Amino acid sequence: MKKLLSILFSTTLILTLGSPAFADEDKNVAKALDLIEKTNRDIDQKIEKAVEKADSLQTDYIADIRKIEEGDKLIKLKNEREKALSDLEAVKNDRSKEEKLQEKVFMLNAKINEEQLRVDSKLYEIHQDIDEATAQLVPANDKDAIKLEEKISKLTNKLDERSEKYQEKTERFTSDLQKVIKDVYNETLQLSANTIKKAAENGVIAECSWKLVRFADKWVYIDPIRIVKF
Repeated sequence: MKKLLSILFSTTLILTLGSPAFADEDKNVAKALDLIEKTNRDIDQKIEKAVEKADSLQTDYIADIRKIEEGDKLIKLKNEREKALSDLEAVKNDRSKEEKLQEKVFMLNAKINEEQLRVDSKLYEIHQDIDEATAQLVPANDKDAIKLEEKISKLTNKLDERSEKYQEKTERFTSDLQKVIKDVYNETLQLSANTIKKAAENGVIAECSWKLVRFADKWVYIDPIRIVKF
């Protein structure tokens, strides 16, 4: 009986002495998990803001290019149509003039549509250039530096074939978009690295999970944190 009581006492003592250590470990794990969750929220917010900025840059760029492409011809046609429509409204009771103006509006619409198709076709071509330009924006390591330089050289040659206005707008867009992507890439990578290190110190093993994120029309890998084990 005494032996049984001794065993029970020893077991209780061991468990009692061990509890604070387990409690501290649980607190550290909980702290690490909370930190990972907070970091991932911060990363998501940074990504969201960067995506919005990238989309805004592209919208502005396309609008600038459209202005260049439309030029005087399309603007003149649209102005003529507005005047013809205004005149048409003023001669509602004159059948002869009304028919002539309706015919003029019809012809102007046809010309505008034709010119607009040309503009849209040109914009599609430029859109392809955007893809090629922004393909260079994914952060490259030293191993890829030579290949990246070759691509940039090829891109520069293509840009030189366009007018100075196109080149200026495109270079500004690619430069601004590059900054948005590199900034969010570096910021989120640093956040992940710091949190992974702190989590490891508290007994939680984590790693970058890498997910594809769209910036304008480009997809780039960004690095939220994934828990491996704890």
